[in-house]
Amino acid sequence: MIAAFLLGLTGSLGHCVGMCSGVSLLLSRKANVTRWRLLLLHGGRITTYALLGSVAGSLGFVLGIPGGHARHMQPQSAGWPAMSTIQGLLALLTALVALYLAIALVGRAPSPELYLSRLTQWWGRVMRQVPTPAAGLARNRISLNNPISALLTVYSLGLLWGLLPCGLVLAALLAATSSTSPGGGALIMAAFGLGTWPVGLSVGLAARWPRWTFRPTPSLRSAAALVILTFGLQMALRGLAAWGVVNHLHLGGFMVW
Repeated sequence: MIAAFLLGLTGSLGHCVGMCSGVSLLLSRKANVTRWRLLLLHGGRITTYALLGSVAGSLGFVLGIPGGHARHMQPQSAGWPAMSTIQGLLALLTALVALYLAIALVGRAPSPELYLSRLTQWWGRVMRQVPTPAAGLARNRISLNNPISALLTVYSLGLLWGLLPCGLVLAALLAATSSTSPGGGALIMAAFGLGTWPVGLSVGLAARWPRWTFRPTPSLRSAAALVILTFGLQMALRGLAAWGVVNHLHLGGFMVW
C-alpha cells in the first residue's frame, strides 16, 4: 500500500496536473463545487478506485497471483505452471506500464493519454450529458439548495470521475491484482487515490482562477519518474519470482516482491 500511495502522490505531481485541472473545472461548474465540497468530490473518485481495486483483487484471487494466501490454497496440479505463467505476465505487464509512464514523465515518450484520447473524449461527452441527482430533484420541484441534493450531486460526479481513462490508474489497478483478495485490492487502490488527493485538491482549488498555471519542473518530473521506476522494478521482480527466476523477498509478513 505504501508503494501505491507513493505512486499516486509522485505520479500525480507530474501527470495529473495538466490532465485533471480541466476535468476539475468541468465538474466544479456542473455542480457548483466549491471549497470543502471538493473533498466530497475527490471522495467519490477514491471510492470508485477502491471498487475497481476490489474487482482487480478478486481477479488476482481467481488467478492465484502471488502476494497473499491464494498461492498456498492453490493445489499443486498440472495446471499450476500455466497459472504461474499468468502471474508473471500480469506482473511484468504492470512493470512495462510503469516504465512507459516514467519515460513519458520526462518527455521521452508521448503521454499515455494520447492512446486513450477517444475513450477520454467519450467520457467527457457522457459527463456533459449525464443527469445529476440535483437535476432530478429539480424536476420534482425540490430546491437545488437542499443539502442532501447538493451532496448527492457532488459525490456522484466524483464516482464518475473515477472512471476517467488514465494510464496511472491502469498501473495501480494492475498492481491491485497482486493483493489476491477484494479487500486487499480495494485498500491498494484507496491508498493510490489518497496519494493523488493532495495534488487533485490543490488543482481543484486553483483551477477556479483562470490565470493560475502550474508546470512541473524537470527535477520534479524526474523525481516522480524515479519513484514510478522503483514501483515498476518491484513488479518486475515479482513477475520473475512467479516464474522461478528469482526468489520472493519477504520482510516479516510483507512481501516486497
